[in-house]
Amino acid sequence: MRIVVCGGGTAGCVAAARLSEDPAHEVTLLEVGPHYRPGEWPPELAHSHRIIKETHDWGYQARAGASPRLVHVPRGRVVGGSSVTNGAIALRGHPEHYDEWDDLVDGFGWDSWLPWFRAIEADRDFGDADWHGDAGPIPVGRYPRPWMEMQERFAEAALSAGHGWVDDHNAPGAVGIGPIPLNMVDGRRQTPADRYLDPALARPNLTLRTGVLVDRVEVAGDRVRAVVVTGPDGSTEIPADAVVMALGTYATPAALLRSGIGPADEVGRHGITPVAEVPGVGRGMQDHPKVSYRFELALEAPPWPNPWYQCLLTGAHEVGGERRVYQVMPYSGQVDGGQRFTDLNVQVADARSRRGAVRLQGTDPALQPRIEMGWFLEPSDRAAAVAAGRRLMEVARQPALAAVLTPWPGLDDPDQVLRTVETFHHPVGSCRMGRDDDPDAVVDARGRVRGVEGLWIMDASVIARVPSANTHLAVIALAERLCAGFPGTAAGTPGGAVGTTGTT
Repeated sequence: MRIVVCGGGTAGCVAAARLSEDPAHEVTLLEVGPHYRPGEWPPELAHSHRIIKETHDWGYQARAGASPRLVHVPRGRVVGGSSVTNGAIALRGHPEHYDEWDDLVDGFGWDSWLPWFRAIEADRDFGDADWHGDAGPIPVGRYPRPWMEMQERFAEAALSAGHGWVDDHNAPGAVGIGPIPLNMVDGRRQTPADRYLDPALARPNLTLRTGVLVDRVEVAGDRVRAVVVTGPDGSTEIPADAVVMALGTYATPAALLRSGIGPADEVGRHGITPVAEVPGVGRGMQDHPKVSYRFELALEAPPWPNPWYQCLLTGAHEVGGERRVYQVMPYSGQVDGGQRFTDLNVQVADARSRRGAVRLQGTDPALQPRIEMGWFLEPSDRAAAVAAGRRLMEVARQPALAAVLTPWPGLDDPDQVLRTVETFHHPVGSCRMGRDDDPDAVVDARGRVRGVEGLWIMDASVIARVPSANTHLAVIALAERLCAGFPGTAAGTPGGAVGTTGTT
């Protein structure tokens, strides 16, 4: 079977590695960004200390939702995708939010996900715990104490404000202040590019093609037959018996729309020949809004590449009669224009709005999609953000932080959430998974696209409910799970080692 995997990000690296384990599969992985072998990583990508926006980025801009602002929404343009440019945070989220996924897709509750999370990780601190793994491909660790001074002061202030201590933020239901788990070894990020793809590239049935931009899929009748790409030699077709879309929450729906797969009004607006009426393509996107609270800092800001964060506060409180989860990540500090400052970032970790959207600006694949984030269009999300900001200010007023932080004006203003809202880089759901009788579902529980035989999606765009955490581990586990259900695959069990022999 000729399988083309579109997109060499987190999901694409996992899918290419797992599907090529079967020697009957001839797998081609397509990625427009460069591929760096071990030891070749540019310094800004190798160190897992911050979001990388200045290089290897798509430069996407998005409408912010209830805020009138246009904001940058970073996405990695490199083999490994955003796993190479993100903050290397390795969180799972709370079990109840996976159970909400199960409300939309049978068999996707937390108990079904735990074996996959255990299988993908090698947790160096808690690998022997019942809810962790110690032999998976993704190393997870935490900075030992003592931490940098700002991190220690924030932890002390959170405890003084009444928050409890938590050793393991990936323990089911963990709430409190404690070390943040990271997919890194000795400060260097560990991604699916080097933990899945690179070992698998020794297989003769796996080919990586870089420098090619996926345009669309070609369909004959109701079955996919090829992928159309553009590159240095112009537009070409790559024949395929099966296609796996893994371009991400923004680019996957855009490619489907260019293929004529999606809502009739959006496809027709651009003069594209309709292939399959799938109303949910590009609709119902979710993301975690981030609200920043900036303070002048009376400490020395640590030089790069020192870590920006070493601890995390997860809080839960009642807002409008509902339990809402939020997270605060304190930055150790930075200098800009001679001024030292730090940002304390609040994430609405269980955002409820599903009103974001991805549409086309035109049929040229080089045009960025039209992205609308949908933040705070749900009133309860804005209320949750305002309440979380108040809890953060309680922490900032504790002696350990008050001694070194001076708040910038207006931080207690409820409009702070609209003035500073940005992405916390966790968009999902633009090609949502669902049951067969769900009119808004784009794929079924196996990742198969409605109305087109031989077409799968295995990236974050199919996630039915955004977890209360960053989505990196969830996407790895999802791709593993969907590969295990791929027809004819030999990769049928959670967590087989990624090697070069064609076996798990």
